[in-house]
Amino acid sequence: MKKLTYIFTWLSVCIMMGCGGKKADTKAEERQIFQIDSVDENTGVQRMQTSHIDQTIECKGKKFRLVINRVPDSSLPVVKSTMGTFADNRIHVKITRDNGTQLFAKSFTKSDFAAHLPNDYLRESVLEGLVFDDVKSANNKEITLAASVSYPMTDLYVPFTLVISQSGTLSLAKDEDMGELTPMEEE
Repeated sequence: MKKLTYIFTWLSVCIMMGCGGKKADTKAEERQIFQIDSVDENTGVQRMQTSHIDQTIECKGKKFRLVINRVPDSSLPVVKSTMGTFADNRIHVKITRDNGTQLFAKSFTKSDFAAHLPNDYLRESVLEGLVFDDVKSANNKEITLAASVSYPMTDLYVPFTLVISQSGTLSLAKDEDMGELTPMEEE
């Protein structure tokens, strides 16, 4: 009987040790998936990785240079959610024509999308990303970008479409093509 107790105790310890390591591995995997770059040791504020995109794009036969930089911005209010505390992001966009003249330049924060989002969602979300939408741009004379405001460390987000005309004016709208993505949209 003592031998059986010893075996069960040993198995329990092995299982607990195995689970402990997997939990740390899971946390590291989550940080990598959701692009968390660093966590402030004193405040616990998590920051997403900086992102730099520099690409040549085409819209109705015209070429442009698109530069997008996403940086965590400590001057913006921190975001507190059930997943922790996060620095919000600022995204700088610059588009130049093929001849080098500037078509468009703007820095975006979550507040640029506030008119389309409930206050509760704004308090717990971050401006996650902004990319070139080559499919929509191919069918229009305007340059189309896609942006997302999301709950940190989740797949829940609200998509936006940003359209820049050939004269450099911006129009911004919630992307209704995505359908219902989150319960908050029903509020």
